[in-house]
Amino acid sequence: MEWIKEEWMEEVSKSTSEFAESVAIVTVKQGDKLNAMTAAWTVPVSHRPALVVVHIAPQRLTHDMIVEAKEFGLSILADDQMELSQHAGTVSGRKVDKFASGILKPKQPKVIQTPVLEGCAATMECKLEKAISMGDHTIFVGRVLALERDLTKKPLILHRGTYYKLGESVGKYY
Repeated sequence: MEWIKEEWMEEVSKSTSEFAESVAIVTVKQGDKLNAMTAAWTVPVSHRPALVVVHIAPQRLTHDMIVEAKEFGLSILADDQMELSQHAGTVSGRKVDKFASGILKPKQPKVIQTPVLEGCAATMECKLEKAISMGDHTIFVGRVLALERDLTKKPLILHRGTYYKLGESVGKYY
């Protein structure tokens, strides 16, 4: 039984852009090949153990590389790194070495083989815990083995297909 009629799918897709999301770049190294892709569908799922998920379509090169490498880096972009998001998200790693231009600057990893990126609001080195095929994406669950945060930086935000900087605080959550 279908919950959403096919003719509503475009509207459903547009409605998901109402989520304001931090913009991240997922990195993965398999053998000598290093790749990166922009991802807005990233979310923490557990504090203990520290787990995060990234949602990646199976047709993406990064998808197959994570399956093989069993690890990935997650770099939460700072609000001055929009160019990195556009670069990593608009060219295919099958055709271009995304790191050759120097726009993406890899940072030596502490625990895994895959580097994260320099200058980010936060970075996480993750070991693949589980891959779950769900709809038209795979949900990769990563156990965070190492992380860094730069509290002087704010994350780059994506909302309705447009990049934003965080605005003024309107109150505490709790």
